[in-house]
Amino acid sequence: MRLFVAIPLPPEVAQRAFALLPQTLPGLRRVQPENLHVTLAFLGDTPESRLPDVAAAADEATAGVGPFKLAFDRTGRFPERGRPRVVWLGMAEGRASVERLGGALSRALRESALDFEDRPLSPHLTLARVREDATAAETQSVAAAIGTLAVVPLEVDVSAIVVVRSVLSPKGSRYTTLATAPLVA
Repeated sequence: MRLFVAIPLPPEVAQRAFALLPQTLPGLRRVQPENLHVTLAFLGDTPESRLPDVAAAADEATAGVGPFKLAFDRTGRFPERGRPRVVWLGMAEGRASVERLGGALSRALRESALDFEDRPLSPHLTLARVREDATAAETQSVAAAIGTLAVVPLEVDVSAIVVVRSVLSPKGSRYTTLATAPLVA
């Protein structure tokens, strides 16, 4: 099963984040509100028998990290130059806590000998991906729009992280929460 560990968003915040990008902006595959999250670790295909180990790693990562506030206040893109591939929201508050959780989760996953994308965490909230078939004019429109979007800060009270199963389909990804690890100071 395809797994990742993330910070979930409340539906009302996810809907507000989704609404930030103009519907008229071309060339994008928007992440649907119910799928918006902040990824802490992507495991990809993982044997079902390892799910308890993933859940235990998530629990271990949250030990000593109390609930915190996360605020998103700006848009950006990956990469910063050239043809954009991803449009995201950046964090004004809570980034250090997200990085601490991500680091603790990476250590716990490594200690459990679980395979995951072991690379430096770049905390963000992905809003959309630029379509592979987007024209040069569409990608230029996306790049220009990103710098002009006004973002009213979106705040989230983070009290848990979740282990999520992702099922890919032509209609988009379907996510199912399989385990929850509460933040405990």
